Amino acid sequence: MSNPTVSYHVIDRWRTPASDYPRASLGTWSISTRRQEPGIYKMQEYGAFYYQPAPIDLTVLMEGDRVWFTDEPRQMYALAEIGLFRAHGNVIVGGLGLGLILSFLRQNPRVISLTTIERAEELRELVWPYVQVGELIIGDFYDVLPCLAREEEGRRVDTIITDFIFGYQTEATWEELQKQREFCKKHYPQALFLEHGYQRRLDAEFVDKAIPPSQFLPREAMYDQVKVVR
Repeated sequence: MSNPTVSYHVIDRWRTPASDYPRASLGTWSISTRRQEPGIYKMQEYGAFYYQPAPIDLTVLMEGDRVWFTDEPRQMYALAEIGLFRAHGNVIVGGLGLGLILSFLRQNPRVISLTTIERAEELRELVWPYVQVGELIIGDFYDVLPCLAREEEGRRVDTIITDFIFGYQTEATWEELQKQREFCKKHYPQALFLEHGYQRRLDAEFVDKAIPPSQFLPREAMYDQVKVVR
């Protein structure tokens, strides 16, 4: 019996919008650089892998000792899937992070408006000046969303994207995601709910479709060729 065939992509250069952010700290929040060593890495639950033959520098957002977000390849693919292909219309984003989901949403011609809700005032200074797409509201998502629904009664919200509870490399349970979804649906029943928990229904074909349309991640920066390991 032959061994199964595994396909993976080569990433030997890496640059995202966050690569140009100043490395700085404010309060308990900071933006720094982390070196990712060569290796073969899994693209979350996509059923695909990427091969990184040389070190690459990642941008890391931290609150104290807790990593909230990085711009590593698997994160960027997940954001591209949501921002470029699933979101549409009037969009509310829960959690600013490094602002990278906004970089994809601004390229999506189906997106009409963007409102981002972020609890940390520090990120208004650390991140927002380098994004500035749509409106930024500082406050707790669970307080702000009901207020928006009341104050803007009749305004249609088509997509709600969240990624603010669990942090980096922290698995959400199905029950937690359901509670979050039910909260959003209570206030905007017609909205599509997307959680940047690495949409697990995708297969390896998505890897070939997600990134090439991006203006700041050119095709050759993502992968040079498809390798086959037997």
